[in-house]
Amino acid sequence: MNMRRLAHLIYIGFQLAKMHITSYVASIVSSVLWFSIMFIPTVLFSGLGVQALLALAPGVYAMAVAMSAMWVSTEFLRWNVYHGLTDLFRECGLNVFHYLLSNSIVDVIFTGFASYFLSIAIASAYLKISITTALPQNPIYIALATLLAIPVYLLMGALIGYLMTSTNISGVWVNIIQILTTFGTVVPPKIFPNPWIALANPATIVAELFRAGYGINNLPLTQLLTLTPLFTAIFIVVSSWIGLLCERRIARYGMEYRY
Repeated sequence: MNMRRLAHLIYIGFQLAKMHITSYVASIVSSVLWFSIMFIPTVLFSGLGVQALLALAPGVYAMAVAMSAMWVSTEFLRWNVYHGLTDLFRECGLNVFHYLLSNSIVDVIFTGFASYFLSIAIASAYLKISITTALPQNPIYIALATLLAIPVYLLMGALIGYLMTSTNISGVWVNIIQILTTFGTVVPPKIFPNPWIALANPATIVAELFRAGYGINNLPLTQLLTLTPLFTAIFIVVSSWIGLLCERRIARYGMEYRY
């Protein structure tokens, strides 16, 4: 994919976001509410304050990125079908991977960080601490986490896309995968006998790099930095390949999941 086509896709994503601005506002509010539901009991039962905030907030961000991708994939293959937008994209040679790519910048950076900073502000007020307490020690690692979050977004969305085109019980799979994305993100890797098992969830490395910005990562930083370029390449290639599989299946069998 050349840079001109990529720029066009990103432009389309921003135009789609403008059309659905109320949905994005609702999504941000929903994300903050879910964060509060998880954060307040965590503080009450653990007795931790700032440490709980800095450990949980990056995990919620990574989990939210993965879940956003699932809903965008659902949008392409279910909701947009009735408006003809799915067929319009496909007629232009664009599959679910391209649709995810067009939405990735808005969802990962703008919506994702709007939810993150608003959650931090509310949590800081609840703990009665300065919001500057949540400033990262090393923002470079958070920048790396954000860059890696885009390939993770593409992979998770493409996976759901393939499930939707190949099975009539895709809604069940979406719910199961959403539950699994909590492990390694909201639920830290240290709960596993071997913390590296948590990397089975692609969003885990995003959460861990984000936590590394605060110096509280569970997995060793050296290995995380080594795996980042490898995972980035693998996630992009695999998500692109899955997007092609989805398109071929639709071309052969049609849209099986239309409700």
